[in-house]
Amino acid sequence: MDNPFKFVSDSFKDELQVRFSIERLDGSLTLTLYDEHGAVARRALSGEQLSDEQQLQRVVQSIRFGLAIDRGQGISCLDEISKPAANEPN
Repeated sequence: MDNPFKFVSDSFKDELQVRFSIERLDGSLTLTLYDEHGAVARRALSGEQLSDEQQLQRVVQSIRFGLAIDRGQGISCLDEISKPAANEPN
């Protein structure tokens, strides 16, 4: 992954506006997601998470699951993320 900010932005681009703000000099920042009504999710991201593709994918998945729960779609989202990826053995 070349650019973690692009990865996160692209992960939500079709549904939410993404904003990053610097929190501390240690490389951590805050990710805030907005819909047309305002902020819907806020997550602190460490420098370690930003530099590790697998951790960043888990963060995106976790945010998606949290949003689904807030929308009353937690079970269907859990079913979807529980399916093995196409490249994973069954």
